[in-house]
Amino acid sequence: MILSKISKSFFAAAAVSFIAFSGFALDFGGAVSNATKFKGKNFSNLKIDQLNDLNLWLKVPLSKDGGSYFVTEGLYEFEADENDVYNRLDLSLCKFQGLFKMNQGKVNVSAGRFSFSDVTGVILNQSADGAYASFEGQKISASLYASYTGLLNAAIVKMLDNPNDAFKYDSKAVYELAQKYLLAAATFSLPRLLSKQNLSAQFLGAFKVEGKSYNRLYASLSMNGPVYKTLYYSVASTLQMSSFDGGSMDLANMTSAKLSWFLPFKDLAVNGGVVYASGSQGPFERFRGFTKMNAYNAMNEPQHSGLVKFSLSASVKPLSVLLFYGGADVILNAATSSTKYKGFQYSLGANWQIFSDVKAGVGFLQYYDNDNSDLDKTQISINASITF
Repeated sequence: MILSKISKSFFAAAAVSFIAFSGFALDFGGAVSNATKFKGKNFSNLKIDQLNDLNLWLKVPLSKDGGSYFVTEGLYEFEADENDVYNRLDLSLCKFQGLFKMNQGKVNVSAGRFSFSDVTGVILNQSADGAYASFEGQKISASLYASYTGLLNAAIVKMLDNPNDAFKYDSKAVYELAQKYLLAAATFSLPRLLSKQNLSAQFLGAFKVEGKSYNRLYASLSMNGPVYKTLYYSVASTLQMSSFDGGSMDLANMTSAKLSWFLPFKDLAVNGGVVYASGSQGPFERFRGFTKMNAYNAMNEPQHSGLVKFSLSASVKPLSVLLFYGGADVILNAATSSTKYKGFQYSLGANWQIFSDVKAGVGFLQYYDNDNSDLDKTQISINASITF
């Protein structure tokens, strides 16, 4: 029933757009991708996880300059692991985009299902159904965002609940409705504050509207820009305020800093950074984001909570179609007032753009946990995709 309604809405919107705006060029295409992973605690117990995706997309321009358009994208996903076989469907993108130019800047408006990311990139980074409006001027930019998550596919878009009220879904379902949250965000930026420095302030709220209440508020401040020539920095800090089931308001913090150096030799890029996500320390409790995004590669898929992570990575392109990359991280356990060494991980890989529409890649990573060897992880990945 749910899939039928979603499919009918999608095809109706696509048909109406095509008929109404047939004077503009219709664009469509797709992609087939493969991701094969061999993963386990070590080389002796690697197990396969096979993932194949089919994406189809359609774009209908609504203006001559292409700034306004309707676009939609559908996904079929097949996965097989040691336990079972899974088939999933998703409408990953379906939105109207409008661009309006003014003397003092431009206004962007979006409505439908689309992705949105907070200023840190690790609190909220997912699709939802809603609306977005932004103004971009020469000295200031501002945006408003509001959405609802209850129509998403829970097997595709994974969100974090309170551990005492974790959401459960049928992993075998083709399409199962996700948790019901209302999201809202307001962002203000000064893009040219001092010598091309960009200062942003963002207020983000996530409010659960079914079952036990779980409200999270995030106030973030970020700044980024060049340090010297091709050396860039970015810093961000977020104060989280959360309340579960009508309880008291808890405070938490996440702070990060990063340096990136881009060199002309073979497009060499070197990055170094640190991120802190509070545990139960002083005035703070454990930090908890909204979208599930693993903080490091342990078998239990840890989130950005109660940790300090130091990172170093680099990438280089010896050929225009070939990219090599690698990185290493040291993780500290900061779940309590005492901080101690938690683990170490490293990764290596390569991506090859075989043709303009065909690419392939390989990757290798290992994580070693200092406290529990059951959390160790070794993974070999092979990826390929074809667009058409």
